Amino acid sequence: MDCNIIKDLIPLYKEGISSKESKKLVEEHIKTCKSCRDYYQSLDDDEVTNNQPLEFVSQSIEKNKKNRSRMIGSLVFSVLLIVFSFLTNPRQIDYDKELIKSSSTDDKIIYEFRDDVTRIYTDYANGEYGDTLYIDGSYSYLDRILGGEKQVLTLDKKDYNVILYNNNGNKAAKVLYDPNGNTINSGSLSLPRLIFAFYAKIALCLFVLGLILSFTIFRKWDKFKKIRLVSLPLSYVIATFLIKGYDLASFHPVRDLGFILITALAIYLFIFSTSQYFEEKEKYKI
Repeated sequence: MDCNIIKDLIPLYKEGISSKESKKLVEEHIKTCKSCRDYYQSLDDDEVTNNQPLEFVSQSIEKNKKNRSRMIGSLVFSVLLIVFSFLTNPRQIDYDKELIKSSSTDDKIIYEFRDDVTRIYTDYANGEYGDTLYIDGSYSYLDRILGGEKQVLTLDKKDYNVILYNNNGNKAAKVLYDPNGNTINSGSLSLPRLIFAFYAKIALCLFVLGLILSFTIFRKWDKFKKIRLVSLPLSYVIATFLIKGYDLASFHPVRDLGFILITALAIYLFIFSTSQYFEEKEKYKI
């Protein structure tokens, strides 16, 4: 133990106001350290009754203030990130016969969407049916709060062989345009990807592995390091269910993954800074 710390504790020890742990620490140290023992013996009662704050105590209080400010700042930032992600995350709308009104000219197709659709996403592919366009109608809570414009999509007929609306309620696509009958008897179309269920399972496995390592190889680590280790994959799992809910299927995995990672970062940032705060508070506890 550093002698400077012991010398900061000795006045508290002589006054009888130190904790049991600090008292034991001082007694064990001055048995073997002549310098600190001499300092202890040199102090008289008048010297320890002054009201000047001890340097060690002042440093501890100041550091705890900084850590508390950092924790509060990270909490506010994390909450803002989570709220932003929640409000701006696009939520797909299932197809029904009232969702889209279509009209056409000789060379154009016009799709006018219902008022609750505030965003339209399109994805082009050249696959089994040739030039194919996938359409998603969605909304976000922020759009509904701020109000959105009427969504209208105008397309050139010559550009596409097939036009599909991705989310038909049963995880299959709805055929909106198919003049050549390419999709007849084709069964389910454009099934969503289920990669987030796979990713969540990996994260859960990493979380369990972290717990096992914490009680085996890393058993000598302090509890705060262990918390930071296992909370990283756990943050991803929590973020996945916050963004996707229980339906982990996705037609737009890259977009959804971005929102999940932002939310996971916010959750982990709060856990990390909070663990640092309590670690330092315990470390400098008198």
